[in-house]
Parts: sequence; C-alpha cells; structure tokens
Amino acid sequence: MNDIFLPDYILEILGRFRSAGSAAFVVGGAVRDSLEGVVPQDFDLCTPSLPEETEKILSDMKIVETGIKHGTVLVITGGHEVEITTFRSDGKYSDGRHPDEVIFVKNLEDDLARRDFTVNAMAYSPEDGLIDCFGGKRDLEDGILRCVGKPDVRFSEDGLRIMRALRFMSVKGYQPDQATDEAIRRCRQMLGKVAYERIDAELLKFLTGDRAAKLLDSYRNIFAEIIPELRHMFGFDQKSPYHNRDVWHHSLTALDAIRPDPVLRLTMLLHDIAKPEVYTEDETGRGHFKGHQAAGAVMAENILRRMKFSNEIVNTVTELIRDHDMKIQPVKPMVRRALVKLGTEKLDMLLDIQEADSAGKREKYAEASAQRISAVRQMINEIIADGDCISLRDLAVNGDDLKGAGILDGKTIGMALSGLLDDVINDRLPNEKQALLIAASEKYGR
Repeated sequence: MNDIFLPDYILEILGRFRSAGSAAFVVGGAVRDSLEGVVPQDFDLCTPSLPEETEKILSDMKIVETGIKHGTVLVITGGHEVEITTFRSDGKYSDGRHPDEVIFVKNLEDDLARRDFTVNAMAYSPEDGLIDCFGGKRDLEDGILRCVGKPDVRFSEDGLRIMRALRFMSVKGYQPDQATDEAIRRCRQMLGKVAYERIDAELLKFLTGDRAAKLLDSYRNIFAEIIPELRHMFGFDQKSPYHNRDVWHHSLTALDAIRPDPVLRLTMLLHDIAKPEVYTEDETGRGHFKGHQAAGAVMAENILRRMKFSNEIVNTVTELIRDHDMKIQPVKPMVRRALVKLGTEKLDMLLDIQEADSAGKREKYAEASAQRISAVRQMINEIIADGDCISLRDLAVNGDDLKGAGILDGKTIGMALSGLLDDVINDRLPNEKQALLIAASEKYGR
C-alpha cells in the first residue's frame, strides 16, 4: 500500500486548522484511493471545528454553505472544491437518506463510525498519520468490502449504499464479506426510497466495471428493484437456432463483450428487453421476436425517462436499440446511407453493439456477423479516406449553381439537392458538377 497523496491546496487547509489550534483530517475516498496507488480527484475533510469556526479559519477563501445543517461547508480554493464537515454522529434515518438529527461530536472515531464501509472509514493527517479504527486498510489489502458496524443498519440509513457497494464490487473488484452480502440482498427494497437521479449516477459507474455482467446476474433481484421490466428476461428461453442462452444471459454476455462505456453497456442491458413481450412461437416450436427492436426502444425510453436519465442518454440508447439489428452489408452505397443516417460516431457505436450482440449468439452465427462488421468498418475507412460524398456540403453543386442553371424556386432547389445527394450516395450519378447540373436540369428544370 502507498503513501497518502496530498496536493498543496489540501496541505494549506490542513495547516490552517492546525495553526488555529484545531485539527482537520482527509477522510474517505481520497485516503482509500491513495492507499491503492490511485491519485485522488476529490478530497473531503473532517474536523472537530464547528461550521462557523471553519468559516473563520478559512475566511479568505470562497465559502458555500451547501450542507450547513449537517455540518458541511464547501470551500473553493484555486478552482478546487473541498467539503469540510464537522465530526458528527447521526440520528435515525426516517426518510432512508438523511438523518433526522445530527449531533456534533469531538471524537474522530465517533465520526468514522457513521460511515458506510471500512475502506471509506479511514482518515489521515500529516501529524497523526493514518487513523484506521475499523480495519479498513486490512480489508483494502484483502479486497474485502465490509460495512462499518451492522450492515442492515448502514443500508437502512441510506439505500443508495447498496448501489455503492455493487459499484465498488464491479469497478474495484472488492468481495463483500458474508454479512454485507446477505444484508445487500435482504435490504434491497430500501432502493425504493432512493431518488432515481442518485441511482442513475451509481448505475452508470457500476456498468463500467469489469465484473458488471457477473454481478448483474448474481444480484439480479436487486437490479429488478430498480428496473422491474428486467424480471421478464430472467430464464426466458428464446427457442431460436441463433441462441444458446436465455434472453437475460444473452444480454449479459453481450454487455460483457462491449467496451466499458456506460451508455453502450446500458444499451446492451436493455437491447432485447421487449423480446418476452413480442414473443411468438411457430408450429415447429421455434421462437420469433418480430418487432422487438422498435418495441424495445419504446420500453427503454419509458424506463430511462422514469429513471430521469438525461435526454442525451435517453435518445442515444433508444436510437441504438431501435437500429441494433440493422444489417449493413459491406457495399458502399449501403454504408454511405448508414453514415448519412447515423453519422460516423453513432455508426461506430452501432457496430460495437452489433459485435457485442453477436458475441452472445451461437458461435457459427457470431463468426459470420463478426466478418461482416469487420468488412463494414474497413469500408467506412475507405469512404472517409476517399472523401466520398455523404452530405450536402460534399456535393459538387450548391443552391447558387442550381439557380444559375435556371432552377429558381427555393423549395425545388432543396428537393433537387436532396435528390442529387441520394443519387451520388447510391452511385447513380458521379459527384461531378457538370453531370449533376445536367441531371438537375432534366429532372427539376422547367
């Protein structure tokens, strides 16, 4: 384990408290990350000083009283935000998020005792070194996630701690001790008290972890508390020659196969969510899922809007789900049309999704799909390198050129440009000015 990393602005704040006859400690994630050899990005401090005393000690810095009721003062110095909280002991959590009352204390151990996990309940100062009252350093070395005190109490205080636990397990690879694991499962209904905005942030971080797919399966009932529609996927036999997994495990295999981008992984989690809803079976017993792409896009949009995800995430995920079975063949006109419809970045995302989707199918079908997608990617590179015309700005003629050719009506000019672009994209016309003007005059001229 490594030393604690403290930037100059944190050392300055710690020194201010010491000079004032008080004390302050770096606490939580910054200590944990430093011990793991990761440079912390955010720093939280705790102190026995009351908020008004903190404000006096740091009076020349910008102060924001964001959580003054709970003893927290936000300090902004040199462009860095630092939360400084008075040692406290929390009362009951009636709302499953905030303590009903906060009691300020003078003992650091009492403050650390209210925190969620032992790996987050360590503090540090240059004078006192590492303060580790609950064995957090040992748990960190062993890769163990253990609650401070009784796990049921910790999760009942704030249900989001369940998602935080799963995120640490996914991203950092921690293994929960038995008591923590059992409490996560037992307290899962506490997630119903947590605002979706808070769950969203943790879920997206969780999905980027190496163990996300395995944990989604192991803790499926917890995730179904957040997204009940997932339950229909559990064990749903596809009865398809393309698949050797049920809908749920196909989706998890696909999720595991895609790069750890949160939006892409969210897409893979939901891409087949409508399959159980649209399922039909023919006389041979084979399953069919006609229209599951469009139906899945609708379901995903409803889920993501209910969860209050950003419009950007909602729109991207639903569009990718709607198009995830679009069969783009390595033929230049078809690839150009896909580039026009989706743009380079989103088409690249769609191909990533199709590769991951195929990884969840039977091997022989996965291989054929991988070959097709590889050829499409190569063709995209060729189209871009050759400067093929895929937009109006690439077209060899513009509105002024068409006016010069005698096409004066604005609406007709727009139709002509769109028609010419379509002809060029589909190799019906070369992207040459003279050829385009002749074609425009013949089709749109008087």
